[in-house]
Amino acid sequence: MKKLFLLPVLAFGLLVGTQEINAQEVASNDNTEIATPAQDKYIDLAVENLPQKVLDAVAKDFAGATIEKAGAKEDASEFMLVLKQGEKTMEVFCDADGNWVTK
Repeated sequence: MKKLFLLPVLAFGLLVGTQEINAQEVASNDNTEIATPAQDKYIDLAVENLPQKVLDAVAKDFAGATIEKAGAKEDASEFMLVLKQGEKTMEVFCDADGNWVTK
């Protein structure tokens, strides 16, 4: 009779013990980096090196705004711009033809 009682208690103890070990491993791994796809990485770019179509789109759609910072994907298919218009700062995305991209 003791063996019938001991086996479920032992199985339950192993189950609970295993769950705590897994939880501790996940909780102690706080230094994990979140990998972003390569196409979402932007390389810093001087404002003077932006394509004319991008500069024209900013002048047309964000009149009076200045480009504070610019970045480009490695293949220069998309640009990230930090614009400042008065006290407002915004981050916008544009393709190489001057079309706005929503993120």
